Amino acid sequence: MDNSNLSQLESSITKLLAAHQALIKENRQLRLDRDNLIEKNKLASEKIEAMISKLKSKG
Repeated sequence: MDNSNLSQLESSITKLLAAHQALIKENRQLRLDRDNLIEKNKLASEKIEAMISKLKSKG
């Protein structure tokens, strides 16, 4: 393998590693976003259930 091929390989590996790190960071952020949305959904469901219970008790 000559220097040109080694340089191309090194460049490709560097780009892959950078892409991998970016994907790890994005995945971490998406998981945090998902967790936040799950919590908001849970709170909304609890509020709706409370409203339904109030309506049933008045009816």
